[in-house]
Amino acid sequence: MPFNDLGKNKALDGLDESVSGAITHIGVGDLTHPGTGTNYAGTEASGGTPSYARQAVTWAAAASGQKSNSGALAIDVPAGSYAYLLYFNASSGNTNNYLGYAPINGSAKGFFSVDTTLTNDALFSVAHGLADGDRVQLFNVFSETLPTGLTEGTLYYVVNSATNSFKVSTTQGGSAVDITAMGGGEGAWQKVVPETFASQGQVTVAIGQLVLDATGI
Repeated sequence: MPFNDLGKNKALDGLDESVSGAITHIGVGDLTHPGTGTNYAGTEASGGTPSYARQAVTWAAAASGQKSNSGALAIDVPAGSYAYLLYFNASSGNTNNYLGYAPINGSAKGFFSVDTTLTNDALFSVAHGLADGDRVQLFNVFSETLPTGLTEGTLYYVVNSATNSFKVSTTQGGSAVDITAMGGGEGAWQKVVPETFASQGQVTVAIGQLVLDATGI
């Protein structure tokens, strides 16, 4: 059942850093899907000079079904490739501390459907704005199953993009993933722009850039 904005805002404000056990720190993860289990499933950044450390986050009050960070973040990371900002309720540790994640530079997102004939492996999304070579993740919606062949959370490459459709591949410029069954016939996508550092660097998050979004529920 959908929530109105008041309900969404109250739920989001339950994640405020002032609430015990809520999102108090932001970490940085590699290209491995973080997962949605009790503990983070990827590899968190570590080491470097200055040494990597999760950063404390402050959140603004939720409004219109969204809640965003009220302070900028600058997280020191060693050389490597990173794709995810990680939500934790502690400055260290990975036992019952992990609460979820957001793709780095993941503001572009939308919904898709698939052709019932399943012959062209295309995902239909009006004016999606994606280009070949972009990285995206796919997610189910309302607990429906993704079309068979697609895996939730996998970091795909966009191929064969057109104005209102695109396909996905597990390799850059590779063959499109073969969609073999409808499943729920639809899903959601979110663009990911990984950041790669040849040497020591910083993952930065501007004020308001990290958004907890409940507008879809």
